[in-house]
Amino acid sequence: MENDNQPKKPKKWKRILKYIGKGALILIGILFLYNWYWINSGSTEWQLEIDKDGVQIYSLKVPGDKVVKFRGVMKGKYTLSQLAAPHLKDHTLKTCIEWFPNCTGCEIIRPFDSIRQYDISLWTLDFPAPFQPRELLINTSVMQDENKVVTIDVVAVPNTIDHNEGKVRLERMHNVWKFTPLGNGMVECSQTQDVSFGGLFPFFMLNIIGVDANFEFMRDELPKFLEKEQYKNATFSFIEEQ
Repeated sequence: MENDNQPKKPKKWKRILKYIGKGALILIGILFLYNWYWINSGSTEWQLEIDKDGVQIYSLKVPGDKVVKFRGVMKGKYTLSQLAAPHLKDHTLKTCIEWFPNCTGCEIIRPFDSIRQYDISLWTLDFPAPFQPRELLINTSVMQDENKVVTIDVVAVPNTIDHNEGKVRLERMHNVWKFTPLGNGMVECSQTQDVSFGGLFPFFMLNIIGVDANFEFMRDELPKFLEKEQYKNATFSFIEEQ
């Protein structure tokens, strides 16, 4: 007769849960090590990722920074004002949606000052659950140097106005556009992108899609924007053409 006082064997589901727990700990450990390795990796030098169809895309990973920076370069026959116009005109919801299909709001906080040559605008981007909407409160300024190179500086200024409840205000965004005259009506257009969506947004997603997304934008989308009449015929008193 069996002794009722003998310990019973663990039930099968308890063993399964035990293995799952161990597996989860191992996975967490692997992800932690990978995250540590990724953050501390990087060459601090621009690496050419794509050179095709007249467009070059570069990436830059700095040790200690989890976000990858990207740079896109193309050349074309444009005026300097034409290249600057999308950044200085038409800050409307319609234009915002053309740049970002998930845009749900665009508000001018400070209209463009033609003397100090800057404006401040608030763009709202929606994301599927569980991610909260993002607010881009940005200062856009323009300058031209003695070589007629035009620089558009787009910088996050998250604390210029009060934060809105239920939305994540981007703390880090610094995109730089540079338009360099090459002669004979040709201009080199470059964009350097440094942005983090903050919060719980998975930064690795932006790192993974960044190269292809920037290439498609510079090759396919940007030229279409620039051919719009309001941009193609734009002129600015503070921009001297080549």
